[in-house]
Amino acid sequence: MKGPDFMLISEFCREIQLGEEASRIILDFRMEEEEYARLKQHFQMDRHSFFHQVTGTAGYRQMLLYLFARFAVDAYEEYRIRGIEDNIYFDTFTDIRIWSETCYRDYGEYGLEEYNWLQEHVRLQLFRLGRLQFQPMAFNGENLKAGQCLVEKNQLVLNVHIPEGEPLTPDAVSHSFLLARKFFRGIPSVYICSSWLLYPGLDQVLKAESNILKFQRLFYIYEVNEASREAEQRIFHRLETNPNDYGEETSLQRAAKALLLSGRKLGSGSGIYIPEEGD
Repeated sequence: MKGPDFMLISEFCREIQLGEEASRIILDFRMEEEEYARLKQHFQMDRHSFFHQVTGTAGYRQMLLYLFARFAVDAYEEYRIRGIEDNIYFDTFTDIRIWSETCYRDYGEYGLEEYNWLQEHVRLQLFRLGRLQFQPMAFNGENLKAGQCLVEKNQLVLNVHIPEGEPLTPDAVSHSFLLARKFFRGIPSVYICSSWLLYPGLDQVLKAESNILKFQRLFYIYEVNEASREAEQRIFHRLETNPNDYGEETSLQRAAKALLLSGRKLGSGSGIYIPEEGD
């Protein structure tokens, strides 16, 4: 791959498999270089203020798609300096495609609404390694015993995220953790995850052999949030006050809707996974 000064935006869009319509928004977007430089500096200095300013303008979702594509291209040089392979770079930024498609599904237009999340990618705080994403961070809970291991408050751990997309097969998950151990040398193999996928009550709506439950069983679940509605958002792609208003297009949606109509909840869970030697 060519260096960042020569990498065309069109190449970036192609490598992350961004669709034609979304790619055209980026390629046709008109912004003076002085304005781009000003906005990038604003983003780097005060992201909260930056997002407040940009989201207050007309067509902000398309502007954010353009800006994050350019931020990502600019980040390529740092990837090269750190010796990170191109496939990890492009895999990491496929989130721009995923969230652009989510924006189209939810708002009927290609762009970006999940802008807070994507700042982690362009700041090189998060990397996709195979099926999973990993984010080094300090454990913010109290000292916790997980099996035979003690996880201490502020200990450096790897936060695990599960992007939408391919099936969460055990082989793909195992491969991701193997890649993470190699990539994050010097960071202990202690993985934390907070997600609706770790909600214990999912065994009421999923078959025992489901990939999600197999993933969940890797973790020692130390906290459950019954009030979280993340599961509803992910399963139905929207939130409704009355569960009767949810669709029933998939077997998961039908099972989840029936559970909610029975008065039970679908929350989220937080867990820790510490592979045993040889895993």
